[in-house]
Amino acid sequence: MTDLSRGCDSIAAASRERSACDIHVARRVRAQAVKEQTSTKPEREGAEKRMPAYFYRLSAARQRTYLRSDSIERLPFVPDAGTFDSARNLMRALETGTRPAVNDATRILVADLCRRFAVPAVRIEVREVRPRNARGELHGIFFVRPPSIVLWMRTAQRHDVVKPRTFLRTLLHEVGHYLDYALLKLDDSFHTSGFFKRESFLVRALYPSERTPPTSRRASDAQPPSLPWGVQS
Repeated sequence: MTDLSRGCDSIAAASRERSACDIHVARRVRAQAVKEQTSTKPEREGAEKRMPAYFYRLSAARQRTYLRSDSIERLPFVPDAGTFDSARNLMRALETGTRPAVNDATRILVADLCRRFAVPAVRIEVREVRPRNARGELHGIFFVRPPSIVLWMRTAQRHDVVKPRTFLRTLLHEVGHYLDYALLKLDDSFHTSGFFKRESFLVRALYPSERTPPTSRRASDAQPPSLPWGVQS
């Protein structure tokens, strides 16, 4: 074999090796791409499934409001001694079972919370027996225009006074709707996961022994909770 033939054979062998190597690398690249696609697709699908059905019927502007609310989990709030006293006074007023005492104590606590958040005071009224229909009992409601809150202190069926922690959580739920507008400057107040985390944050801040996980309250998959005249809870 001539030197020229041997050289040609060497070049051909080297070319085959590079081709095999290129094929191997290409297969690894494709395999990695498939792996990345299969690992990220469920994550995207999971993120979409977390949204309630009505989210996709909202306008683009209201979807942005929803997502902003969902992204906020805490509020700039550290209660002082006066706030704790107001919360304890409300608990004691509920033990008496008298509506005027509960109404006054609730107003004082809400006024203190509004002062701490540096937002205008919101009108609040405590009524006796909860309204009831086929869907259940109405615990509280926030009216957007003008801002006001109505709470009920007795159960619908037995007319028992609501447990103090339950009443406090309902109160802070409605205050949370008000803060969405007055503090966070949202255009609407939705029952997002972030909303319920803010609610639980306030409950824990005022009632440290409260350890109800936020997952016990989930965003509704029905209709948007915000109505033209109020927010039902």
